[in-house]
Amino acid sequence: MTLAEALLSRRSRYSYGPLSRLELGSLLHYAVGVQRRVHADVPGVQHVLGTNPTAGGLPSLRVHVVLDGDVFEYLREPHALCPTGTTDLAGVFAQEEFARRARAVIVLTGRMGPGLAKYGPRHYRTAHLDAGVAVQNLYLVATALGLSCCAVAGFADDAVKALVRGGEQDVALALFVVGGSIPPASGHKKCP
Repeated sequence: MTLAEALLSRRSRYSYGPLSRLELGSLLHYAVGVQRRVHADVPGVQHVLGTNPTAGGLPSLRVHVVLDGDVFEYLREPHALCPTGTTDLAGVFAQEEFARRARAVIVLTGRMGPGLAKYGPRHYRTAHLDAGVAVQNLYLVATALGLSCCAVAGFADDAVKALVRGGEQDVALALFVVGGSIPPASGHKKCP
């Protein structure tokens, strides 16, 4: 699928089929994983840059995944899910049907400390831009992989923060619900 095809095919979908670990891994790797490493000013030190750019290249965007009631933090290097706890998604979404239908929920949070130190209050803007770029990447990669997905901004901030065990300087930015695609029922036309 070309980028143009992914852009023109991208849709928010609300029904989710089974999602394999390979599909989830591919989605995370291509949307928010490692793109390249660049040498820093310090000999022997490299900066890891992701497929989703962030303000100043700071590692302020955190990615978590809720899968079958288990909560993980996505570590783009070494491309792994690190278990951090368990949860019940009830009370997280403003629209509870997302909690019932979701096969996986990708949770984007911002660790504000590094950005605030560098950019001051302006980082509240850049954190949302960083999340927006990540969500667009998630949409396009999910579309290319044939997955159903939907970005969600209707959530309880405190519930999300508790879910990811966020600290005082962590803020909830976006949720992204994903699952396998469900073919349209026979007799229904596909949207052009």
